[in-house]
Amino acid sequence: MVLISKFHCQRKCLPNGLVLLVSENYRLPLLSLHAFVLAGSAQNPMESPGLASMTASLLDEGTERFSAHQIAALVEGTGGALSVFSHRELSGISLELKSEDLELGIDLLAEMLQRPTFPRERFELERQKVLNHLQSLDDNPQVVAGNLFNKLIYEGTPLQDPVPGTGKSVRSLDRDQVSEFHRHHFAPRNTYVVAVGAVGTDRISELVAQHFLGWENPDFSRREIPEIKRQSQPIFQERTVDKAQLNILVGNLGVTRNNPDYYALQVMDVILGSGPGFTSRIPRTLRDEQGLAYTTYADICSSSGLYPGRFIAYINTSPEHREQALQGLLAAIKSMVDEGVTEEEVKIAQDYLTGNFVFDFQSNAHLAQFLLGTELYGLGIDFLQEYPKLIRAVTPEDVHRVARCYLDTVNYTTVMVGPAN
Repeated sequence: MVLISKFHCQRKCLPNGLVLLVSENYRLPLLSLHAFVLAGSAQNPMESPGLASMTASLLDEGTERFSAHQIAALVEGTGGALSVFSHRELSGISLELKSEDLELGIDLLAEMLQRPTFPRERFELERQKVLNHLQSLDDNPQVVAGNLFNKLIYEGTPLQDPVPGTGKSVRSLDRDQVSEFHRHHFAPRNTYVVAVGAVGTDRISELVAQHFLGWENPDFSRREIPEIKRQSQPIFQERTVDKAQLNILVGNLGVTRNNPDYYALQVMDVILGSGPGFTSRIPRTLRDEQGLAYTTYADICSSSGLYPGRFIAYINTSPEHREQALQGLLAAIKSMVDEGVTEEEVKIAQDYLTGNFVFDFQSNAHLAQFLLGTELYGLGIDFLQEYPKLIRAVTPEDVHRVARCYLDTVNYTTVMVGPAN
């Protein structure tokens, strides 16, 4: 466990715009090294869902100096681990290494970010892997429901499509599109390198400057997605799948992470549907008391980021409980909006949030994610000390106000995915 209450972070910005964040932790001789690039699925052209994800997935499949097999062998030879990732906001690379392998890690990171070659044979293998993955997801009703919900909430923007793309879009992608996406979206001013572990700030700063200072990208461009507006009328869609259980989603467009009401919304989430055990209304009422749910929750904050997330109330139930489960979700949301919350509920939610807020992190990688968040959302270097104060300052009146503001009980989206009636 990483004792987060005692961490220190150093921030350096190279002349080319690349930001380096370093937190030294010498408890174990290990290093968590990450490159985060603001090149997630929100940057996809509307006609090419999955392009950002495909680009990220090929970063470790060959560079100007190393083949895919050589990259894998170098990492495995150190006992380390390498992964690439992409979601709606970010794409990038993660390396878990021994601290003695810092120089190799920086060298590999620089190669994969700046000089990937996207070999055609690796592209075709990756395309088939993605198509197989998408086909398996089509058999998961909860994923199908979430994708349909996103399609309705984010219609007209790249966020409407799944991060890996669709079968149709992935089949139409070609290697040249991937190369072009990389050329336009991978640039130092769009990149954050984050290192946490047994590493000296001066040493890693020297290595990052050595490997990244010459990185420029005159072709860099960033796509601004259209403004996402809350819906002005109710929307209902249903899809039939050959499964035993029914998945119901109810909700509306959410908020960005830097929304000033975020902390009041976190308290609201715990009270309404994201807290443990009997602390949340929807799980307590619909699952524990009425026995309507296998799984149920409600949440607005977890999906918030640089782009608005979603408010979702979800229940997985038996088809015969369809109307009772749906009305139960709607009633819980309406009660929150109309009647507000009690002081006792707020106090329990505050205790839960402050008690679980990352004073102990499970790994260096978790701390790296936290550091990136403080950078992206301008939370400040004292956020660890400020967060409990922000949560404790929330009042029942604050929770009632944000519920009325951000939970729509009239113009909301309902999605149902399950067996035919």
